[in-house]
Amino acid sequence: MDNRIRDAMGSVRAEEALIRSTKAFLASKTSAPAKPFSLRYAAVAFACLAFMVLGFGGWNFYMAPVSAISVDVNPSIELGVNRLDRVVSVKGYNEDGKALAASVELKNLNYSDALDVLLSSETMQPYRANDGLVSITVIGNTEQKSEEMRARIAACGYAAAPNVECRCGNREEVEIAHASGLSFGKYRAYLELQALDPSVTPEDVQGLTMRQIRDKIQELGGSGNAQYGQGSGGQRNGNGAGNGRGRKQSYSGKQITSVKYKRTE
Repeated sequence: MDNRIRDAMGSVRAEEALIRSTKAFLASKTSAPAKPFSLRYAAVAFACLAFMVLGFGGWNFYMAPVSAISVDVNPSIELGVNRLDRVVSVKGYNEDGKALAASVELKNLNYSDALDVLLSSETMQPYRANDGLVSITVIGNTEQKSEEMRARIAACGYAAAPNVECRCGNREEVEIAHASGLSFGKYRAYLELQALDPSVTPEDVQGLTMRQIRDKIQELGGSGNAQYGQGSGGQRNGNGAGNGRGRKQSYSGKQITSVKYKRTE
């Protein structure tokens, strides 16, 4: 009898030991994947975050205007151009310019194609009629870029028209032009006219067409044909010569709220 009781108790202890070892084994197997799973989760989360950061940075890179093209007839508009030569902003600088900017879709087009669309648009045709002068002024992020853009535009069919002029401008005066409520191209024409008639104000030329401004310059003995320098000083040749620094003082009291075009070397 005693032997049978000892054998039975021994089997119970053996079963308890087996249960404990089995539990330990199962616990080790079920808890082991926890660490690799958390690492995989962290890796996926990091990849998603990196993608978002790169995507945001790429969007900012694309949307940043570094060059500008001012187009003036009577409508005055300015195209902001990114590093990929794509138009990323269109702004009108008078009522006609705002209406013209709203009537055509130019964003994301290459700047030379955008000008083609703009100049051939139905809205533009009345302004180009009767020998309306179209002035295109290019402000690149470097002097070399300005000349490259000017040459590319000049090679296009629309630039061959006798009433279309295309020139490089001076970056130094862009913010001053915007502060005076004028696009850059019209501001340069205004400076020529003001050099011959100091009483002229930006408000006087805002509603004038480029042809009317040129005619007034000629009436006062000027050439009526702007000559823009290529140098960093922005000096003009011919009648009404001057530089941006002299004019900048005239507008030092005005707050400049226009878009600033980034300069890259």
